[in-house]
Amino acid sequence: MNIDPYYEQQGSGSPIVFIHGSYATTSTWKKMVEALAGEHQCILIKLPGHGGAPEAEDFSAPTVDTELAIIEQVVEALTDQPIHLVGHSYGGVVALSQALKGNLAVKQMTLFEPVAVWVLQAAQDRDMQQRVAEFLGLYRDEASRKVPYACSRVIDFWGGDGAFAPLPDFIKDGMEPLLVNNLRHWDVCTGIQHSLQQVQSCEVPTRVVYGTQSNPVAHAISDHLYQQLPNCQRSIIEGASHFLVTSHAQSCVDALLGE
Repeated sequence: MNIDPYYEQQGSGSPIVFIHGSYATTSTWKKMVEALAGEHQCILIKLPGHGGAPEAEDFSAPTVDTELAIIEQVVEALTDQPIHLVGHSYGGVVALSQALKGNLAVKQMTLFEPVAVWVLQAAQDRDMQQRVAEFLGLYRDEASRKVPYACSRVIDFWGGDGAFAPLPDFIKDGMEPLLVNNLRHWDVCTGIQHSLQQVQSCEVPTRVVYGTQSNPVAHAISDHLYQQLPNCQRSIIEGASHFLVTSHAQSCVDALLGE
């Protein structure tokens, strides 16, 4: 595989690998990378179908292994040092699966509001599972009927009611073609079958980070991980919502660095 379409990099030093979320690109990390590239090799993964990267080839049977294969090849080509693995939203789902797979040298992991809804099933959190199921039913229905800006349901679900409306038109219009990718991401998220035992066996030092204004589902996922991962810390950013890595970039940098 030619890895060139799947990453960008800036800076030098100890490597940090960033994985952006759905309906997003590597620009998610712009402010944070500006603060970190002076001392770190910042490797920015492009998810399939995002930011000019080729589309995934597994739409008929989506699996996170597609993303993991990309990350593994990029990391192995760019550094021989243990990495700090960082993910936001769906990127947090991918990062966590990579750490649980255990085939890369990950010295540390930071998860910004990972939308790993499989954790709710593993933890038997029925209330939060029901919230996700109700949302997904409405979203998939609107997507199947090609309702304009069906993507707004996802943005409002994670970011809070009204989060989509004030976005500039060029951002809204840029999200529309990514709907099929986002639906694939939901299929991946709901199809993952990791167990709590696997989570409890993950020794990677981890920090989960979420904002006070985010969806309770995002809080629950992070809190379950905080409780189950054996070497985990938690940071809660006051006033932030799901898009904290851009709105509260310096606070996220501080959390990533453990400050």
